[in-house]
Amino acid sequence: PGAVIGARAEIGTGTVIGAGAVVGHDVRIGRNCHIASQVTLIHCLLGNRVIVHSGVRVGQDGFGFAMGPGGHQKVPQIGRVVIQDDVEIGANTTIDRGANRDTVIGEGTKIDNLVQIGHNVEMGRHCVIVSHVGISGSTKLGDFVVLAGQVGVAGHLEIGSGAQIGAKAGVMTDVPAGGRWVGAPAKPFMDAAREVAALARLARRDTGSNS
Repeated sequence: PGAVIGARAEIGTGTVIGAGAVVGHDVRIGRNCHIASQVTLIHCLLGNRVIVHSGVRVGQDGFGFAMGPGGHQKVPQIGRVVIQDDVEIGANTTIDRGANRDTVIGEGTKIDNLVQIGHNVEMGRHCVIVSHVGISGSTKLGDFVVLAGQVGVAGHLEIGSGAQIGAKAGVMTDVPAGGRWVGAPAKPFMDAAREVAALARLARRDTGSNS
């Protein structure tokens, strides 16, 4: 009930469109997908067996402005979002359309609730993106990347395949393939562990001298 299907939209066999969902003009959805209630899909292409949970917004404009003394001029966003096969997108997640090329979510990737993915992001296959993650525009993720809860990633970075970023980390530089990074700003886990241990030793020493 209440679903809206735009002009020239294509929906594959076995796909279910939930109540109140909006499928915009020229959107293409593959076979055996599940589009839940109150989802909005515009300027996008979905593969097969994609699951999109309630309240997801895909394909809205990215946050792009040319700053100037007279105000902020909106930069036209003309790309799409391409979501490959077997992706699952959690409730109330937003994925921006590309500014000048497509935003891409690789096959088999699983995205939790309340995630923000900026324009031109390119995400590899079988990534895991946990709740409250924010990925800024034009960042590239390799295959099997894991971003734990509340990770923030700056724009125009590269996170290599197999990298794992710990919860609440702030990623400000490129992360090599297979890296295990934590902290804000994020750094390799062993570097962070050594820093914590050094601070603990200093604290114990200071406490001992004061007594």
